[in-house]
Amino acid sequence: MKSLGLIRLACFLAIAWFGYKYFSTSFYTAWLLAAGAMFVGFIASLVQYQRAKDRQALYKALLLLNEKELKLVTGQGADFEDGEEFINDQHDFSGDLDVFGPSSLFQHLNRTGTLSGKQRLAGWFQQPLQSSEEIISVQKAVAELSHRIGFRQDFTAHAQLANETPRDLKEIRLWKSAPMEFLGKKGLLIAAYVMPALLLGGIIYYAVTGVVVWMTLMLFVNWGILLMNVKKVNAQHALLSNKEKVLAKFAVLLKMIGTEDWKGVPWLEARKRTAQEADRSLHQLARISNLLDQRMNLLVGLILNSLMLYDIHCIFRMERWKEKYRDDMDEWLEAIALMETANSLATFAFNHPEYIYPEVGGEMSGTGGTGIGHPLIPEQECVKNDWRIDAAEQCHIITGSNMSGKSTFLRSVGINWLLAMAGAPVCAAQFRCHPVRIMTSMRIKDSIARHTSYFQAELQRLQRIITVLKGGEEVFIILDEILKGTNSEDKLTGSRELVKHFLQYRCAGMIATHDLELGTLENECPGRVRNYCFESSLENGMLLFDYTMRPGIARNKNATFLMRQMGII
Repeated sequence: MKSLGLIRLACFLAIAWFGYKYFSTSFYTAWLLAAGAMFVGFIASLVQYQRAKDRQALYKALLLLNEKELKLVTGQGADFEDGEEFINDQHDFSGDLDVFGPSSLFQHLNRTGTLSGKQRLAGWFQQPLQSSEEIISVQKAVAELSHRIGFRQDFTAHAQLANETPRDLKEIRLWKSAPMEFLGKKGLLIAAYVMPALLLGGIIYYAVTGVVVWMTLMLFVNWGILLMNVKKVNAQHALLSNKEKVLAKFAVLLKMIGTEDWKGVPWLEARKRTAQEADRSLHQLARISNLLDQRMNLLVGLILNSLMLYDIHCIFRMERWKEKYRDDMDEWLEAIALMETANSLATFAFNHPEYIYPEVGGEMSGTGGTGIGHPLIPEQECVKNDWRIDAAEQCHIITGSNMSGKSTFLRSVGINWLLAMAGAPVCAAQFRCHPVRIMTSMRIKDSIARHTSYFQAELQRLQRIITVLKGGEEVFIILDEILKGTNSEDKLTGSRELVKHFLQYRCAGMIATHDLELGTLENECPGRVRNYCFESSLENGMLLFDYTMRPGIARNKNATFLMRQMGII
């Protein structure tokens, strides 16, 4: 970089020296040719400098990316964007399953660089795929991408270097959808070529005869044309100004997709077909955007506009591009967003080679697996359990003492099911599920702004689940200690009635509770309700947990012991 700067300086000084010699030696042609050669050298070194600067930026982005990856895999936490803006307490499950926010699933997965890529990845976890065929096709794409480390890292780095702002894509789309203002004006297009020619003639006439009238008249006509159209030109320029860098990076990403050999993986091949030729088209728009930005340069804005109607030529070129490609542009950007999503899932797969791709499809019966763990718990600390929905089973009631692992296991099942529907591998030795709507009630919050008490908020959440079930949709329900906001007798009665009500609909679910009496439903609803539990044990005055799920109802309690141990009572 430093040597290229010195070369440019040397070329500039040489141009100045040869220019001086040219004028001081009665215009000797050899000096002019030497100055021209130095000018070519100056431009070449400038181009090489920009390329070196781009490479340096890419290497820095790759270094930062790998530092973050190393920190993540060594258990020091995730430094990637956590998607906090997508947190929604009213969502079906994302708040309860730690999908967004600090130390969330999204933060561990996210390798997107563009805003549309981040939104698409978040969308897959807010509304996961519901087609088994589509999920399986994404699984194959993720598996293929997971082995392509170089491609994945380069793709992430280039996407991040786009430095896209929230305004960029919004303004590009506004420009794309705006009506054509110039393309139908044939008279203006003819004038854009005729008037500069007439002005050139006026300049030659002035040089020969010294008469300035014709040249001045042509200049005034050009200025008049510019003034009549400046408002419309400014409107389009305002939407597409300073978009060269982000458009050029989009073009690079599309070129990477379009030139890679995807070895017959259908999902990736579909993205490739979309991306092919798109990179050249977007590079062309980036160049047009840059050319239009040059109108703010005094030399271009005043001299080139006056001489050749620079604005008019740029705007015609821009609208010709829009007429040809605007219907394809959203598809191109979607291809980038989808590839960033698959790239994020593939990095997750690469970081967890022990995870498996689940079997997707079939019915609710048979859903489950072996060795199911939570993907956000470090491998050395993660206790895994087997779980399965058999035959006509609809509800699993999970009892256990405090801190025994009930809630964690519920989240383990939910988050793995969500990963499965996104096409990602899951933390299990074996796992089977089918696309279904997940709905949870685990972390209910009251809301002063919405004038909602805790108990009312919980009832509204349960009401929403029932409304969805009444609509005939199949749902997998996860509830943790429901009806906490009422007395124990009323809580038990309400919980029993709620479970029996669920059994009327197309659903299955898991309910964690401290109400051991709720376990009697297994006898009242044989084959449809089943009990599981997590236990704790007391050894040498120490409370121990094995976090292992067993059939049956929990027997041990530990709240009083823990309060005494902590000096509370």
